Amino acid sequence: MRDGDRTMNALAAILSRRWLANVLTVALMLVGGLALWQLPMAEKPVIDAGEVTITTDYPGASAEEVEANVTAKLEEQLLSVAGIDQFTSSSGAGSSRIEVRIDPAVSDLDEVYQAIRDAVNRVTDLPVEVTEQPLVWIKKSSNLDFMVVGIGSDLPYAELRTQARQLELQLRRLSGIGEVLPIDLRQREFWIELEPAQLSRYQLTATEVADAIAQYNLLSTAGSIDAAKQQLEIVLEAKLDSVEKLAALPLQQQPLVRLGDVASIHDGFERQQSLSLINGKRSIGFDLRAAEGADVVATSEAVRALLAAQQQRLGSDYQLAVGFDVANEIRARFEMVKINGLSGLALVLLVLALVLHRRLAPWVALSIPFCLLGTIAVLAAMGQILDSYTMAALILIIGIVVDDSVVISERISANLQQQPPLAAVLSAIKQVAPAIAVSIVTTIIAFLPLLWLPGDTGKLLYVMPLTISIALAFSFLDATVVVPAHLLRQCSGTAPATATLPAWMRRLQQGLTPLIAAALDRPKRTIVAVLVLATVAIAAVGQRLPLLFFPTDGAYLVAISASMPADLSLEQSWQLAQQVDQMLQDSSDVVGWYGEVNETSGNWEISLSPAGQRTTSAEAWVQRWQQQSQSWGLNLEFDVDGGGPPGQRPVDLRIVGGSDKERQQLAEAVVAKLANINGVIAPQLSQYPPVAQLNAEAPPQWLQQQRISPDQVSSLLRLAIEGQHVSRLFIDDEEVRYRLVLEDNDRSPSELAPLLLRNSDGQLVQLGQLLRWHRSERAEAFEHHNGLRSLRVSAQIDSSQTDPLTVEQALLSQFADYSGSAQLISVSQAQETRDSMQALALSLLLALLAMLLAMVLLFDEWLTPLLALLVMPAAVAVALLLLWLHGKPLSFFACIGLLGMTGVVVNNALVLLYHYRQLNWPSQSSQWPAMLLEGAISRVRPMLITTLTTVAGLLPLAYGIGGYDNLMSPIALVIGWGTGLSAPLVLLLVPAGYLLKLRWQHRG
Repeated sequence: MRDGDRTMNALAAILSRRWLANVLTVALMLVGGLALWQLPMAEKPVIDAGEVTITTDYPGASAEEVEANVTAKLEEQLLSVAGIDQFTSSSGAGSSRIEVRIDPAVSDLDEVYQAIRDAVNRVTDLPVEVTEQPLVWIKKSSNLDFMVVGIGSDLPYAELRTQARQLELQLRRLSGIGEVLPIDLRQREFWIELEPAQLSRYQLTATEVADAIAQYNLLSTAGSIDAAKQQLEIVLEAKLDSVEKLAALPLQQQPLVRLGDVASIHDGFERQQSLSLINGKRSIGFDLRAAEGADVVATSEAVRALLAAQQQRLGSDYQLAVGFDVANEIRARFEMVKINGLSGLALVLLVLALVLHRRLAPWVALSIPFCLLGTIAVLAAMGQILDSYTMAALILIIGIVVDDSVVISERISANLQQQPPLAAVLSAIKQVAPAIAVSIVTTIIAFLPLLWLPGDTGKLLYVMPLTISIALAFSFLDATVVVPAHLLRQCSGTAPATATLPAWMRRLQQGLTPLIAAALDRPKRTIVAVLVLATVAIAAVGQRLPLLFFPTDGAYLVAISASMPADLSLEQSWQLAQQVDQMLQDSSDVVGWYGEVNETSGNWEISLSPAGQRTTSAEAWVQRWQQQSQSWGLNLEFDVDGGGPPGQRPVDLRIVGGSDKERQQLAEAVVAKLANINGVIAPQLSQYPPVAQLNAEAPPQWLQQQRISPDQVSSLLRLAIEGQHVSRLFIDDEEVRYRLVLEDNDRSPSELAPLLLRNSDGQLVQLGQLLRWHRSERAEAFEHHNGLRSLRVSAQIDSSQTDPLTVEQALLSQFADYSGSAQLISVSQAQETRDSMQALALSLLLALLAMLLAMVLLFDEWLTPLLALLVMPAAVAVALLLLWLHGKPLSFFACIGLLGMTGVVVNNALVLLYHYRQLNWPSQSSQWPAMLLEGAISRVRPMLITTLTTVAGLLPLAYGIGGYDNLMSPIALVIGWGTGLSAPLVLLLVPAGYLLKLRWQHRG
């Protein structure tokens, strides 16, 4: 017995099982429904972004000191790490921050992460004031902040902090929260403020005071002893845990001098470095990050329930607020996906009910929940989460998964006119199963290139081909087993369904007949005409379509950064920043925001209401805010989050290398050029204003004469101005530090002069004998790119007038002849757009070749598969024309739609070609056109059904009937309309091409 016969016999045995299809369908849908109920929800798939942040605190240091003594040392080690694509850094007063991006080609990210940690650990000569090791943080989608909450009050900070610490502990206990990062939750400190005059009076140095505090503030375990049949632990306790004990600490005996004699002491908190703002209210904030695999929506609900309970407990004296909650967007997006999905499902069911026979329609419609819930069950078993990309992929295939069921049901219906039910079903499976298998393979192949796209976007998109492949695998199972089993049971013992076509279908076939006949009369002219028109349309429309990597028409997040004028105090910066908070308060579409303000800058993250619920776009709000803030004296920069990688503006350039003067000149020239390009909005040179500086110069000859080392002077100045932690102790369930510092009114050069140092001979020397003072200016911060100083030039664009690639090309051509040593480097969306578009073009080519190979295996020849690709240029032209008519740019996701469309469009041609392949062609060529016409007309009904179901399933998502999504709408628009409008061309080009093939073979 042949293998094919064995297969068909086994299939007949399976199909004859009366309850098999029902049990399989019900079981799979139950498992899928349970998985859908339990799958955690998140905004994006779990990915490793390949990005590392290294932060270092250097209290009291200037930006130049941080750059030289921290940032440069770390960067020197990072230069030796293989696998790093680029890194940028910012050195500001008191802190260093380095952003590292790993080369996307690296396969083992953990190895590079460890190499970065090792590089950081090799830096062992950081200043002694850097008391904490540099923090290496690996960015993953699962550990990004998903919610920012805060607690505010007009009560004293100490009372607010007490309640904030309790709230922090309760937040940490909530399931689903991985990290809680406090904002402005300052650590408790004893402030010991020395009085220079008193130190001089008693001939004491600040170092001696620091040593005394550290020496007599102690809690130590000495061991245990046996006493009275009991183990007793010996603890040495010398705790200075109150202001009174500190004040009574003896510093010398003759005469008796206590700490209270030379210092004022109070129990307080560390110096405030920044202000946390939640919806404009000064608060103690908490940046919440989700645990890996957590359900963000459920976790958000738990946090809100906790806040509500705490608000009720605390009363009106405290205000608990949410400044940011990504769960709001997730809920809105999932609601949008649900409504669009249900709308598409309803339209698909309507199409099936109108076009298919009433006995066939219910079983074909059942394919949709069967495939979708089966896919969800497999995704859950694989440990995937339910994110917006996965949901979008499920919507994309609503109309596609029924195609195979339509094809098999149509063939079974036709066979029932001549064969008994079981024979009709088996014959139908044998006739179309190979074509269905190859059509599924070609559709999967069309989406597979998404697995190898570069950058963060490529990492995010892996779930789309995964989801679509699983769904199409269930579609094959459904078409070859489940639907045939249902139809066999439906038709057994009853008269076969009639093949009578409805009147409107016959009229459609009659209308298409002369068009197909005309194409068969002039096959070469038809094919050439269509290809020429398609090529011209692609060239013409392609030039008019702007290339915008991530459109912002559906964006809901906006970031604002502000550079404060020089020499402001923290309170003055906050007073200035209140204008931004008031502006946001008065903006109707703003649902929440949080901000952080320090002496030199302010940053705000704003959440807008979902795009479908407002009439003003995020870009329009930004333009309005820019105009409103022009007279404030603040340099505001805006970033609209269009869904792309964070930190990348449409125009984002680094001016690297050369001297400070060369970088400045080139940066100013670039800003001037940007200002003259149509569509470029608010070009900015990110540069901090210089701040006033008081230089304390210590001539070496003076130091040598007094036998004082430079380190002694530096340490004393840092202690006097910034303060020094001289001890720490655990009190009342928290660590308390002891800061030794001078009082605020004792930090002028004249007040510092009497401070004493003890030289190598034990003699006391006044600080005033070692220093001379003069004023100057210094930079507030320094930025680096790959270890070199840099300036940043950035801008937003009006996507209706231009695109990032056009702007960048204009800049590069303008400065192509620049002869200076400074360089212009792009890190903007244009760079990633270019890389991704090139990858997509290559992916499209490889996908077409892979489809061709799959069809060659099906047809066992190469010419027929080429005919299936004839319609592709026309389909691409139709898709580009649709984007242009809808006013949409050629975005990254529109290109993904083009990829997906190739697989769907080829399927229509594939089934018709497979039908032609099975015909017995006579030797008389005069009969071929009639047979080709008849075959094409016989495919009108199933092709119409598959096309309409695909279009119907995608149109709600394309037009945002249940809510607009700026990422997924272009995919649905391209695949839906591209497939629908190119389907008639299949009926013209494939018969014409097949006729030419037959004639060529006949001549051969």
